[in-house]
Amino acid sequence: MASIFSDSKTFVDMKLKSLPNITLESFNQFMDTTSRNPTRDQVIEFVNKTFDPAGSEFENWEPNDWTENAEFFNHVRDVELKEWAKKLNALWKFLGRKIKDDVKNNPDLYSIIYVPNPVIVPGGRFREFYYWDSYWIVRGLLLSEMTETVKGMLQNFLSIVDEYGFIPNGGRIYYSMRSQPPLLIPMIQSYLEKSNDTQFIKDNIHIMEKEFNYWLTNHTVMVKKGDRMFRLVRYFDLSSGPRPESYREDFQSAKIFRTEGEKEAYYSELKAAAESGWDFSSRWFILNATNKGVSDGRHDSEQLLNQLMYKRIKWSTVNWLTQEANVMMDPVKSGLSDRHQSA
Repeated sequence: MASIFSDSKTFVDMKLKSLPNITLESFNQFMDTTSRNPTRDQVIEFVNKTFDPAGSEFENWEPNDWTENAEFFNHVRDVELKEWAKKLNALWKFLGRKIKDDVKNNPDLYSIIYVPNPVIVPGGRFREFYYWDSYWIVRGLLLSEMTETVKGMLQNFLSIVDEYGFIPNGGRIYYSMRSQPPLLIPMIQSYLEKSNDTQFIKDNIHIMEKEFNYWLTNHTVMVKKGDRMFRLVRYFDLSSGPRPESYREDFQSAKIFRTEGEKEAYYSELKAAAESGWDFSSRWFILNATNKGVSDGRHDSEQLLNQLMYKRIKWSTVNWLTQEANVMMDPVKSGLSDRHQSA
């Protein structure tokens, strides 16, 4: 690997200058002319000729509903904390992103998923929306009285569910094989409590159900306890190979494994941990104050995930979902984990 970027994500976020088939043809010609062993400088030259820099998919945007003096400041008595809160509030202006119309018109040139409304992103290497992060972002935006920005972000998520059936881990096509904790309903619930926009719920309840069905269809495992079988939800990714956004990093760290099967299992654990939103917490690999644990994201935290699903279902007014919740919560209440008992 040429390792021309310090972060693998930089490359997969870049825009193609030509259509994918033309780019692939150019790459094959490049490899032929370099005897399939290009130097690092040659790779850099090819990438610069073939791709535009990461971040070229956005246009400048600042949220219209941002205010310098949010009402909640009045309830913060500590001077230092109030100053800190103001600095946090100011970040909304710098973390806002609006996707160019060119992405909608030429989606094959971009890895980003087009959404019609602006978003607030985590920042740093994370230029696009992230499902798990957006839950916390929405809570902060509502505290800052930015309900219109929140509504736009929720509309983005609903449109994605309507098209894909679920919300990907993040706003890139390379995240389309995994999701993150199903927090769309609690985000909408928070928005409803702040705005009292009941019509928004009525208009979109069917899409909220659609995401729930995705989890029941694609993320369940049968678990045995005694002589009974239960269906529980888990984090899982069916794709093979390293994560695109961390390809080199995953490839290098997998070298400790001998077989391809072991490597694929390791990649699956990394993706499952990323899907949980805890990428990467010491909860995955710290054992008795040592680093001798394992990255076991596919089996850890499922109890929390099932509790989350249960709460989301109970909030729904749909009768069949409530019945499903009662069935699902029985093993969760008993503390059942599928780590050792999955069928």
